[in-house]
Amino acid sequence: MEDPITDMPRPVDFDARLPIPVSEYEQTVKRVNPGYDVVFTLSECFLSALHKAQMDVLVVGAGGGMEIERFAPAHPGWRLTGVDPSQDMIDLAQAKADGLSGREQVTLVRGTVDDLPADAHFDAATCIFVLHFLPDNDKLALLRGIASRLRPDAPLLAVSGALGDDGGLRDDILGAWQQYGERMGMPAERMTEIIAQLTSIPLTAEAEYPRLLHEAGFKRVTRFFSVLNLASGWFAR
Repeated sequence: MEDPITDMPRPVDFDARLPIPVSEYEQTVKRVNPGYDVVFTLSECFLSALHKAQMDVLVVGAGGGMEIERFAPAHPGWRLTGVDPSQDMIDLAQAKADGLSGREQVTLVRGTVDDLPADAHFDAATCIFVLHFLPDNDKLALLRGIASRLRPDAPLLAVSGALGDDGGLRDDILGAWQQYGERMGMPAERMTEIIAQLTSIPLTAEAEYPRLLHEAGFKRVTRFFSVLNLASGWFAR
């Protein structure tokens, strides 16, 4: 469930009411989210820097299949296990996996981390554009669940919508966001609607995420991504 496009109360039910049509999902998230491609490129770089030819990677919120598309072809020794509670989003991820020569690298589970086999443990995990759909208590529960599935000192890459300090320049930031969407091909009126939907959702303060990660059991946390005071990413072990 990668993308913050929604006007619904949290938690979001992607099967009862998908925020955008499945056929439009990928092109829309790329056009609306500044830094979307960079997030996945950097995530692959962090994982590649572990220098493990053989690796088990947990993908939390695998719907849409971006991690599958980015990670699997270049890393035939990586085994990707993706979880997502939405059948529609799992179907998108499965379509990505089916289009790869290395589709046997990919296992998809409809559900949550808690639905994985008890003995499933991983060398790394990603949780990209997922946490902002959850209240803080549920964020912490999910992060603890991920931590419990990681082998000792294994890393997590977490990216989420987050409220940063705008320095009193909120209107300028939103104006730049509008221009970004239009330049990426979004119709101006649709981009305005999306921004209105997103800004109506209360985001957790960026400064709270390191605390949540530490409380979940990660000892070392650093921010590796931030864009427009609207989204941030952390690398944690």
